[in-house]
Amino acid sequence: KNHAHHSLRLLKWFCPDHLYEEIEGDLIQKFEKDVKSFGERKAKRRLLWNVIRFIRPGIVLRSRFSDGLNQLPMFQNYLKITLRNLNKRRAYSFINVFGLAVGVAACLVISKYVEFETSYETFNVNAKNIYRVVSSFYTDGPKSEYTGYDLGPTLLNDIPEIKRIARTHASTSVVSLVNDHGKEVRYYQNILVADSSFLEMFSFNFIYGNSTALYNPSSIVLTQSVAKKCFPGSNAIGKEIMLHDNWPGLYIVAAVIEDVPINSHFQFDAIMPMHNVLLSEFYRNTNSRWDNFYTYIETHNQSDKTSLESKIPYFIRKYRGDDKAINAKSELQFQPLLDIHYSPNLQQQGSHRKQVYFFVLVAIFILIIAWINYINLSTARAMERAREVGVKKALGVLRTQLISQFVFESFMVNFISICLAVALAWLTLPLLNSIVGRAFVFDFFQPKIWILLFVLFATGSLASGFYPAFVLSSFKTVEVIKGKIIKSTSGLSFRNGLVVFQFASSLLLIAGTLAVFRQVSFMQRQDKSFNTDQVLIMKGPEVVERNSLESRMITFKHELSQISLVDKVASSYNVPTKDPSISASMRKLDQAIEESRIGNIYWVDPDFMGLYKIPLLTGKFWSVEAESEMKQVIVNEEAVKVFQLGTNENALQERIITLGDTFSILGVVKNHHWYSLKQKQVPMLFRVEKISAQNISIQLSSNIPEAINLVKEKYLSAFPGETFSYYFLDDSFNKQYESERQFGKLFSVFSVLAVLIGCLGLWGLTSFATLHRLKEISIRKILGASVNSILLLLTSQFLKPILVSTAFAFPLIWLGVGKWLEQFPYRIGLTIDLFVMPLLILAIIAIVTISVQSYQAANTNP
Repeated sequence: KNHAHHSLRLLKWFCPDHLYEEIEGDLIQKFEKDVKSFGERKAKRRLLWNVIRFIRPGIVLRSRFSDGLNQLPMFQNYLKITLRNLNKRRAYSFINVFGLAVGVAACLVISKYVEFETSYETFNVNAKNIYRVVSSFYTDGPKSEYTGYDLGPTLLNDIPEIKRIARTHASTSVVSLVNDHGKEVRYYQNILVADSSFLEMFSFNFIYGNSTALYNPSSIVLTQSVAKKCFPGSNAIGKEIMLHDNWPGLYIVAAVIEDVPINSHFQFDAIMPMHNVLLSEFYRNTNSRWDNFYTYIETHNQSDKTSLESKIPYFIRKYRGDDKAINAKSELQFQPLLDIHYSPNLQQQGSHRKQVYFFVLVAIFILIIAWINYINLSTARAMERAREVGVKKALGVLRTQLISQFVFESFMVNFISICLAVALAWLTLPLLNSIVGRAFVFDFFQPKIWILLFVLFATGSLASGFYPAFVLSSFKTVEVIKGKIIKSTSGLSFRNGLVVFQFASSLLLIAGTLAVFRQVSFMQRQDKSFNTDQVLIMKGPEVVERNSLESRMITFKHELSQISLVDKVASSYNVPTKDPSISASMRKLDQAIEESRIGNIYWVDPDFMGLYKIPLLTGKFWSVEAESEMKQVIVNEEAVKVFQLGTNENALQERIITLGDTFSILGVVKNHHWYSLKQKQVPMLFRVEKISAQNISIQLSSNIPEAINLVKEKYLSAFPGETFSYYFLDDSFNKQYESERQFGKLFSVFSVLAVLIGCLGLWGLTSFATLHRLKEISIRKILGASVNSILLLLTSQFLKPILVSTAFAFPLIWLGVGKWLEQFPYRIGLTIDLFVMPLLILAIIAIVTISVQSYQAANTNP
């Protein structure tokens, strides 16, 4: 054989592996005979010739997967065997098919949610090059998306990487016009004040007009729905609209755009030019500063951001100097447009993105659990299909053909599951819509949904099919036929490892669901330190002329207080749960300007504190009769601490400088949760005004429906033509936790699905285990074993993986849940029951699942 090495290497090169061994043996036997008959040299030449004779299509073209060109009969045979096996063990077939279908359906439903959440601002052609400028002027101050009106043009002038800038400012106004019947009609609209470059930077679709519509200072752009409402049945271009509030005047419709997409952080009814705003006296006064603009920049290329950021320190030093004060640290950052939706609160940046991608992880977990079920049940059935494998091998079927058969079965099961999954996803999509408040639909004309289905089908088929295929095809023919198959310890340990993964995942999901609901419940139950019960918030009139608004509001407030079902009435610029009137820098009178801190200012009327029952710690509330008190402010405990005012009593002797004015302190109130418990306490400064038209707070005493009707009657009588709009304060507080509740609901739904799929697999494994131990169970019963002892025997083998899974799951729960809770300044603790409860829930579910099968086996007649 050594002498024939070179010729056999040629044979090895072209001969298929499954034919090589047989041909090699024949050639070596012939070679040895030739050596004896003709000598070694001639025998080598004859061997080489015999090898060359085998270079023919019948040998070279035979692949390891087929013995002929027509493979259709083979696949027909595979299909027939697959259907027979599915029919033979219908219960296990159902577990495999339904489990995979539920996993894929959950993945499809989650994909719709993730697709929408990741689509924000993607309709903008240059979205990757657009950034919102975020600023901060104090070391301990919050980052703000608001900037000054002069920042954008200065950046554009100094930094060449910036292609264009656009500033926006949100406003509202009463809009009036004369309709086709010659009658004046009025509407209240959300107006976006924007630079002329705004429509060039962002990709809004034009129905009429083009991106130059804001070049004319007297032009205005309407959305499609507003244009139809104002000018039904006609083209709005060239029509006149009168704005009455905030830069009033006559404007001409220059363009109509489609309604703002729902996946945009911009929401407005109309756009007016920035030109008129900057011409107002307020902004022409260079001594006044009010940072209430959004500034957007667009770079020439995405790579310019790094270069741009490197120039910001020099830019800040140039315009603000090298301020080395302890609390002064000016910063400019550039928030990508595509990230704005994920960080609605700049103090919790990226938290929403983590939530979105967490659902991707949940979808992957559910799919893996479903695939694990298939692998476990397929390998558990190895003993049952061992003789099939042995007989086929004895008849000459190659191992590669057996592998292809079992992989084909996996493809068939996954194909059926995919079809069922599409139906399940379509049926359950309304549940997702009801939870998140959207109207998602499956558009089967989109290629990406078919790509996703194909990826899930191919990945699932290969991932769940190859391991069982290699296990089943590895049985040795002789041992199988003699019935000497010995259970594989490695296969059993692998299955146990997969079961441990399933249980650990389920524990993590159950613990996460429990933590979410407990945290939301904790925040809702906390004492807010002021009154919220039966407080009705009514929005003030919107289309009343400003010159008569104050007197009419005072009269209206007095009329409300005369209603017997109304206890108290107060007006304010803003109410709890809403943003402050303004955030501004503040400091104690004797402190340097560098020691300023950020505080919130709230304008309220003299009756506000009494209605909300905000606890007064020292000092007093305003008295309408004392005119001097109307110029004093009330602060909270946090303001006393942050502005270093000493004790609450000492604070009454101090004064605070803010907005270019100095205020003495009339009283100190207790810290209270003006916002949700998702936010820390902030310094609060309350200023008083005689009346406010923005919001009216009404404390109702009893008979709520009748009281609301009386309030509505008074309101419509005082302000004819207005819309009566109201809500209850406690509802507003609850809405602040809506995103957490949505997260909890979605989390719980998918956790239930994961546990359901895992229990289906556990039920199947228990059934197989008891089936293969029926003879053992019968012998034990004959020898006197009780039903309880047999139940303990059968259940103990599955309870061990649950205990092992806790060792893996508990550290993950500690890290994962703890990390999620860190975003809340007021949060629950990681108590022991947060670990024990999920374990008890899963153990009970698992024991019930196992006991049903085990009890039937234990009671079987021997």
